[in-house]
Amino acid sequence: MASVSKLIAPNKTHRTHRKSLPKMCNSVDEFYALYDEEGFMIGDKDRHRDYRVKIIEPRTMEHAKIIVSMYEEIYQGTYPYLEMLDPDYVRKSFDDPNNYWGIFRIDEGSPEAGTDVGCFTIANDFKTRPAYFRGLNVLPQFHRKVGVRELATAMCVRFLNETMGKIDKWYIEARTAHNVVQHISRLAGCKTQALFLNKDYFLGRKESDCLQVAYWDSALENTRVIPEFILPEILPFYYHAQQTNNLPRIKRLEIKQFELDLDLEYYEIFRVLNNAKFSAIRDSHGYVSISIEDPKTGSYLKALHTESVKNIEKIKHQCSDSSILAGFYLLLQNYAIYHKIEYVEWQVPVSDAMLCKFLLGQKFKILGYIPAWIQSKEHIGMFNDAVVFAWIPGSFEIENIKLLPEGYQLLDLINSNNNFPQEAFILPEIDGMIIPAQIESV
Repeated sequence: MASVSKLIAPNKTHRTHRKSLPKMCNSVDEFYALYDEEGFMIGDKDRHRDYRVKIIEPRTMEHAKIIVSMYEEIYQGTYPYLEMLDPDYVRKSFDDPNNYWGIFRIDEGSPEAGTDVGCFTIANDFKTRPAYFRGLNVLPQFHRKVGVRELATAMCVRFLNETMGKIDKWYIEARTAHNVVQHISRLAGCKTQALFLNKDYFLGRKESDCLQVAYWDSALENTRVIPEFILPEILPFYYHAQQTNNLPRIKRLEIKQFELDLDLEYYEIFRVLNNAKFSAIRDSHGYVSISIEDPKTGSYLKALHTESVKNIEKIKHQCSDSSILAGFYLLLQNYAIYHKIEYVEWQVPVSDAMLCKFLLGQKFKILGYIPAWIQSKEHIGMFNDAVVFAWIPGSFEIENIKLLPEGYQLLDLINSNNNFPQEAFILPEIDGMIIPAQIESV
């Protein structure tokens, strides 16, 4: 099997002149070939602004305090992810090889030389091979002076130079109050794969996020598990992803008309409800780790509750049968209602038809389809396509959402394909029977 680790960096010398126009790239390969080692488009004679900026690798507590001060100034004290406002956390993260940091500093010979004008951070998972572009911040007063797009491409190219062969894809959860970051990400090959509607808060207001993903060509060609069947409710999103990512047509894709028989044993569900070990532990930055375990079978469900934005995500589970899963879901649902959760996200391999159908029956909405996203348990080094499901109480707040054209296409798809009639899977009522676990702090 071919691996991205065998990629050879494209030759970046002896290129012809290109006019300085931003290009919407279709992959990481295409983006990387367009720019030199400094992140400027090759052959661009007009690339230099009056303000030249270099990237500083932060190492010290003083660097950590500079980064925190930028978050505080840009977000006016409302940034919901508290670890980025903690100098001790930021300083320790410099030593973690899974974190890639940079500070933008105006270079010598430019006005205001030595001034720190922005920062970025990228979180890597070298085991499952994605990179998460977590933050690109530039102080507002320097946006036009230094050029946010140029800084973003410089950041990306430098990152790719250092991680060549170690990641297969990168992604960003971009804001939808504006589409500037979406546009910059799209230039670098990130395409809209899902919309996390009503997931986030910014400056105290409810907001949605746009998931954009860019792949090295070899990642989609060589590490993607081709789905053998698919539920009809998911099919429109599969076709959308196929068109967006130029995926090859699958000749024998089975459209599974699924007669879902969960064969639920209510005695087993009640056993789980009364005997499962449920814990909710809050760390120093306000993240609550949820854990539900069944001592009898070793089955478990884990999730992350972010109190500052009232959501639950990153759900992982391993259950010996569907009745235990139903019991875990009821406990999680009860917890969500009790703690006034406003968004629950569950990313599911498209091949897990039982869970997909179950979530549709529990009023979850499909918000996107991501190729080659979840590590396969059956195929080492391979990745399954994922379906993004979300439970959102009430209606979507999308009046002020700002997207690229491809984002609006997906939004139309979400609105028109989540109204299909669904068989509701009747589960026991537990309201008032079981008090949700109280959150403990560490």
